Order: sequence, then C-alpha cells, then structure tokens
Amino acid sequence: MGRSKARVRFLVMSAILLMILFTSSRLSLVNGQSFPNIISYRVNGAPDYSAPGNESFWNAMDWTNVPLAASVSPGGGHTSEVSVKSANDGFNVYVLLKWTDAVGPSFGSQSELYTASNGTQLPLSEEATTNVTQLFYNSTYYYQDRVAVLWFLGGTREQSPAMQLGSSGAITGGAADIWHWQSVPTDNNQNDPDFPGGYTDPAGRAIYPNDNMSFAEDDFTNMTGFFVTPGSFGADSPNLDPYADPFIVHVGNAFSDSNKTWSIEMARSFTTTDPQFQVQLKTGATYYAAFAVWNGRLGESAHVKSVSQWYTITISDSPPPYLSSTPITPPGISPMLAAAVGLGLLITGIVIGIMVRSKNKG
Repeated sequence: MGRSKARVRFLVMSAILLMILFTSSRLSLVNGQSFPNIISYRVNGAPDYSAPGNESFWNAMDWTNVPLAASVSPGGGHTSEVSVKSANDGFNVYVLLKWTDAVGPSFGSQSELYTASNGTQLPLSEEATTNVTQLFYNSTYYYQDRVAVLWFLGGTREQSPAMQLGSSGAITGGAADIWHWQSVPTDNNQNDPDFPGGYTDPAGRAIYPNDNMSFAEDDFTNMTGFFVTPGSFGADSPNLDPYADPFIVHVGNAFSDSNKTWSIEMARSFTTTDPQFQVQLKTGATYYAAFAVWNGRLGESAHVKSVSQWYTITISDSPPPYLSSTPITPPGISPMLAAAVGLGLLITGIVIGIMVRSKNKG
C-alpha cells in the first residue's frame, strides 16, 4: 500500500511538472520573439462588400483570436479581442476582422476633448497625449468606431508596436503602413453626413470612391510623424502623394444588431505605386502586422484605443483547410497549453484508476 501511495504522488507531481514545462516553454517562445502567424490562404472568390465575411471561402478557415490591451489607461482597452482571417487571390489580399461592440455602432465626433485639471474640456493636442489617458465623452458626445491593420515596413522594430506619446502618431521604432477604417469619414453610411470625408484631388475638387464604396484611409507612420499617404485634404493639409488613389484599400463593413459585432473586410492589391510608404506583398512572404480597435461610444479615439502585440501574416499559395470537426481551443488558450492540460488530465485519470484499484484490493 505504501508503494502505491508513493507511485500516486510521483504521477501527480509528474503531471504538474509537465504542465509547468509546457507553460514555461510557451512563455519562452514569447520572450524569445516568436510571433503567432496568420496564414492568408489562396482562394478563387472575390470580396462581397455588401456582406463582408459571408463569402463561402471564409468558412474553410478558422479565426485567429487576437488579444487586445489598453494603449493607455484608464481610457483605453474597451475591446478585449479582435478575430482575424486573411485570404488572397494571388493579386489581392483580403483581411477580415470581427469584434464585439456591446454599446452599438458609433458615428460620432472626430474632434477629441479631454477634461483638464480645473474641470474644463479642452481640445486634444499632440503635446497633451503625453499625459492624457482618458478622453471626455458622454451619452451625446462620443467618437467614431475604428479599426486598423498596421504593416511593419522596415527599420528597427520594437518588441511591441507603440505610438510616441506627445506626437501626431509617430511610432517608437521603424516605419509602418496603416489601413485605417473609420465609421466617420470612410464609411458609406447614411449616419455619416461627411462621407467621404473631404477627400479632394490636387485641384481641390471633391472626389468619391466607385459606387460610394467604403474604404480604409491609407496612412504612413515612422519615428518622425504620422501622414496620410494618397489623395489630398486640400492645400492646407497636403498628403505624401496627392495624386495617388485615396481609395486603394476597399472595405466592406457591417454591424450586426443581433450579436453586437462589427465585421470589416479590407482588400488591397499586392503592389502599389508608392512602395516607400505602402506595404508591397507577394506570395510566399511573411510580414509583421498589428491590430487596433477604437470603441467610440466608450470614449476611445486618437491615442486612446485597444491594441495588439505583433503578429505575422504569411501570404500563402495553398488553399484554405476545411474547418476541423474537433473542438476549437477557447480564445486565450494556446494549443500547446491545451495539450499540456489534456496530458495532465490523462495522467490524473491514470492516478485515480490506480487509487480505485488499490482500494478494491484492500
């Protein structure tokens, strides 16, 4: 009987150590700069901008659940996760993003306010972002909903993507191309009276995307500042390339009232005319990317948002897998950790079986 108890203790300790080993291994991968990878699968279909995410090819691949955290506290961090898929047709890349917004869609103000120490509301300035961690908002004054995909272009990449506080939106390392969808002004929605947000040609004439399609503003950021790349906002605010197409990142967007989720599908050609400012994609290559979501009704705008760590996106020439019939690991639990827990439970089951057999023998 003594030997049986010793064996039970040994197996229990083995199970615990095994789970610790797997967990520690996962942490070492994170600390060692190993990044989760999103595969952009090759498909034959095209985006349906009127029903983003409902195209049949999306059903053949799983979501990647990307955790988000506050850029600054307490104002940021109202969206805990964004789910991501990607596909391509060999010439264009599609990125599908979905997240929960329990308070509903927002088409609010583009002008940020914050409450000063004396209680007055002041317009947010670049300098104020250094200390302002929460914007002013209430039931009648709030901001637009937004989502962005940041593609790293080059330079010294920081361990985590971050904005330089006290700046117009410069990042702390390297340079990046940002696909930036906003419910105001890039959304084609009757609730947005400013659509398409004052874009003009170099002569100052208003221009519109084909069929008033929604689009994502294409931005460039580096360690010196934040810039809109294509198109023009007029002579007082020149863009990096006023002659380039400002609607190059096409978007389909929809909000579901039934399950309170946004679905945003972005699409852009692999290559563009501005490789200095815009990411150039090709089959077989892998790129660093990060994600951000702003919940406008809850006071998120400008530097106050929910942000991810770096991920990688691989542009694949392989078709998507059929969805597996096996249960999907819940968000936040890595497959490695799930396997460790499962193996630990298996060993625990063996332990219980030994104990029952020993009791029966006694």
